[in-house]
Amino acid sequence: MTDDPKSKIVHPDTEPAEPIAKPEQTVTAPSNPFANLDALRNPQDYEEFLGGETTAVFAVRTLREGMHLRVNPDPAYTLLGQYVVHTKQGAYFVYPQFRDALGPLPRRCNLHVAVDGHGEYFLLLIKQPNPGQDDNVWYTTASAVAAAATQGWVKVTKPTGTDRGWGYICVRHKMFDLNWPTKPLEELLAAAFPDRVVTSLNHELIVQFDQRGA
Repeated sequence: MTDDPKSKIVHPDTEPAEPIAKPEQTVTAPSNPFANLDALRNPQDYEEFLGGETTAVFAVRTLREGMHLRVNPDPAYTLLGQYVVHTKQGAYFVYPQFRDALGPLPRRCNLHVAVDGHGEYFLLLIKQPNPGQDDNVWYTTASAVAAAATQGWVKVTKPTGTDRGWGYICVRHKMFDLNWPTKPLEELLAAAFPDRVVTSLNHELIVQFDQRGA
């Protein structure tokens, strides 16, 4: 016997003690900031210029001279007129309503799922002029290259001499069979900008910008 009235002795021949109830645990999946792409899409396309399964991390890349390029022609894998800030930590995706809070840092751009000649699938960033900024030959030629790459393989070039901007050469030889990622674009964007999405005025990128000053 024990003097503790709260204790309960259980003998081997008797029923086991009632298990201690554990508090219920609720697991909530993290929300995807790209879950509603319709709210981000802009009604524009590349018509004026026309004449593989992803890993955990999806690289964000820009045009590079000499690269072989193919852009997914499916509009579902393109997001136009968005804003990105490049930092040493990586690229940050900025919701349009918060771009003004970062001053001149956000760069307007178009985002495309693409693949290079080595078979690496990635998110291609094509820079565009910011609102109020004049267009220039680098922006228009970059858009032309991306548009051409939706039609077939191209090799990216930089014209020499008096010409400026990006150029391309159509690739005539056989490359390889394309195996475009089948995951929806919102999942690819979440992999391209892991924990680097500005969705509020309290985001660390905005706080740091305010502390440093314009």
